[in-house]
Amino acid sequence: MKIVHKTLAAALSLAFAGAVHAQPTLQLDILGGVYDPDTQTVIAQDDTFTLYAYLIPDASSTLTDTYGLSMAVVPPTGPADSDLGSFTFNSGTIAVTADMTYGVPPIETVATQLSDPGDLADHSIFDTFFSEYTFDFVGASESGEYNTQDDTGQGPITGTGMFYQAFTIDVGDLDESVSIHFDLYNLEVIASCGNNPNCVVGDVDQSLFAPFSHDAQSGPGGGGEGGEEEVPEPGTTLLLGAGLLGLWAMRRRKTGA
Repeated sequence: MKIVHKTLAAALSLAFAGAVHAQPTLQLDILGGVYDPDTQTVIAQDDTFTLYAYLIPDASSTLTDTYGLSMAVVPPTGPADSDLGSFTFNSGTIAVTADMTYGVPPIETVATQLSDPGDLADHSIFDTFFSEYTFDFVGASESGEYNTQDDTGQGPITGTGMFYQAFTIDVGDLDESVSIHFDLYNLEVIASCGNNPNCVVGDVDQSLFAPFSHDAQSGPGGGGEGGEEEVPEPGTTLLLGAGLLGLWAMRRRKTGA
């Protein structure tokens, strides 16, 4: 019986280890980022950083598929517009929240199609304002495979098997009260509904998303263009004035003025 128990324990241990270190098909990482175990998210350490979107292609997620990268305001904001500064994505400026959409990704192309089961799960982020960038991995650079949860922040490594697109983000002009959260997903457009009464032709859904433990996020905003200039505390101003007065008095004594 002991041998059976040990064999079972070893098998479970191997299975668990394999699950922990398996590479998801889609992942996000930030160069120099740090993994936050509480939110299970890769967090940037600077206002300007490189965001990597990774794909390990398979039969259902290919290089030629269309992928979505959502950039969402957190904590959740809206539905009323707010002036929360801006951030740049590959040198293009996105005003928060004027240039963004309120709701849940992906962005729909059918005006009558609202929230549905094919949308991204809220995972404590949505509903909020977000921008969406669509792209593919055709011609993308290649990296060795790694798990961004286990080896956070290292960026592409030597080897093959995992393709990536790199994006430059700058949140220096973002209001310091918010951050930008990134989700990566594979997009599909419903072409036919058959006899499904709840289906809408043209509905845009996500067919696969990066696990929420492999999401990424900026740190707090840099303060925004509209942020107030820091004003010294009254006590600090008085101390500074007293110090300057003392230096002036010492100089008078030395020069005999």
